[in-house]
Amino acid sequence: MNPARFRTWTLFAGAGIALLAAGRLEAAPEGKQEGISLGTIQAHISYLASDELKGRGTGEKGNELAARYIAAQFKRAGLKPIGTSKQNDPKAAMDGSGYFQPFTFPAGVARGKNNSLQAEVGGKKMRYRVGSEFEPSAVSSSGNADGGVVFVGYGIQAPQRDDYAGQDVKGKIVMMLAGAPGGGANAPLQSFAGIRRKAQIARDMGAAGILVALTAPGEDPKIGAEGRAAGAGLPILTVRRSVAEEWLKSAGRSLPEVMTALESGAQSFALPVRANVQADLQKVTKTTANIVGLLEGSDPTLKNEIVVIGAHMDHLGMGGPSSLATDKTPAIHYGADDNASGTAGVLMLTDYFQSRIQKPKRSILFICFSAEELGLFGSMHYVNNPILPLDRTVAMLNMDMIGRMRNNQLTVIGTGTSPVWNLLLEEANKTGNFQISRNESGFGGSDHQSFYMKNIPVLFFFTGIHEDYHRPSDTADKINAQDMVRILGLVAGCAERIADMPERPAFQQVTQAAPAGGRGRAGVSLGTIPEFTTEVEGVLLGGVRPGSPAEKAGLKAGDIMIRFGGRSIRNLEEFTAALSEHKPGDVVEVVVRRGQETITVKATLAARGG
Repeated sequence: MNPARFRTWTLFAGAGIALLAAGRLEAAPEGKQEGISLGTIQAHISYLASDELKGRGTGEKGNELAARYIAAQFKRAGLKPIGTSKQNDPKAAMDGSGYFQPFTFPAGVARGKNNSLQAEVGGKKMRYRVGSEFEPSAVSSSGNADGGVVFVGYGIQAPQRDDYAGQDVKGKIVMMLAGAPGGGANAPLQSFAGIRRKAQIARDMGAAGILVALTAPGEDPKIGAEGRAAGAGLPILTVRRSVAEEWLKSAGRSLPEVMTALESGAQSFALPVRANVQADLQKVTKTTANIVGLLEGSDPTLKNEIVVIGAHMDHLGMGGPSSLATDKTPAIHYGADDNASGTAGVLMLTDYFQSRIQKPKRSILFICFSAEELGLFGSMHYVNNPILPLDRTVAMLNMDMIGRMRNNQLTVIGTGTSPVWNLLLEEANKTGNFQISRNESGFGGSDHQSFYMKNIPVLFFFTGIHEDYHRPSDTADKINAQDMVRILGLVAGCAERIADMPERPAFQQVTQAAPAGGRGRAGVSLGTIPEFTTEVEGVLLGGVRPGSPAEKAGLKAGDIMIRFGGRSIRNLEEFTAALSEHKPGDVVEVVVRRGQETITVKATLAARGG
């Protein structure tokens, strides 16, 4: 491991924030703990979902504090440190504890030195100021475009509206308004408001560059927070409202009148403007870490095999693109249920297993993953760079959002990934007597999926989506800690049974399009599994779901999808937008790069969850 790559991590590790000395662990009893404590669960969640940690956004200070807190708890529980330590990488050590598995991730973009916007407007040459009159968009690619300007309304192309109708924009710079028309009959157009979707359409129409005009008076252009994926393939600048007003005025139009007309339908026309657009963006990477600790098994032979118990510890920080809050003003997204609850569950189970007189026969590896909210980065990093060999990992138990149980109902996903899981659950549930909703699929929007894709049996415990999901209102006071105690008893019972089985549980693949009852969105499905950790132009497939339209069409892991249904594809967001334009039963062309070949297949789309 290159110490220079983890300098950011080292800085926080040496910051001298001594959680033990600060009393952060006082709520947890000293020494080994018998059973699972309601009060300790509440103490863990109260800290992890506190104002101080500010939503635990990956790469942010609150995430780092949470990681140190978890590592201190692992140390207190007596887990063996098997991550980074002073012995093998002193610059990445945290107080010598050795519980970190650091990794880097794409954290967005920053403005480079060569951004410019120049134009000839009504015969007058203009030069605009970066930072006040314009900014490069986070979804832009670096590059230059020069040409005439065409105003294309909101830049939307939908079944009920085409802002490009009658316009040839090939080689031109298109100016469009930010957002989408208002409510009423225009409400469905809100799904086209995002800049990535607009950029995909403009690129496919042949535009050379894009100017996105803000519509609120006095609103300042910002780079934005959407720049983790590959750029849109053309330069994109966001400009102040005053720029749009000036350019529209040169065509004898006023912005308020145009905006009113756009509520009734498309409006597009060439402007007497020639512009030169230059965007320069630099990729930003940051460092975060998984937190790992090992409880060695008691059997001299079976202890060489591993049961993983995991949960992700990150959340959304101050919001960002994944926030579902209606008010987009930055605010702490506390993430008490998602996923301080699962993290607290991991911490409690370390105490539980250490308190047992009879230790499990197999070893148990406890992992709190980071960067799950960005696309399973932490768990994918672990399975691609395992600290302990994956061929010795017999099962993975995942807890994500286990703090809001209602009516004694618990969802367990992955029940089909081993033929022994259903009987095991029945036995383990005799004490808790939960109403368990089972789903066989090993896929779904959480860290167990990374292990399932490596042919490891998984079980994912989950109490369901609620109105506070990905909103600032997901706070510690709403956690149902009493039922969490019972859920952790079930998870512990499952883990003990797996750890003590004479033979490791067999793995089996599940033929199912998607996990009904999980965290995926309803709609249409191709059945592809993206690989997030490698940046390419297109969508790199980490795998395809057995029995899915993708598998039937012949798509496979390693393919890079570059076109879907007539739309070009440069990143996952563009694929999602293109997919949303279709319905189950549609037959679409999919173009992929496979090695040095370009292959076109046809896929019949299915209903998600079907």
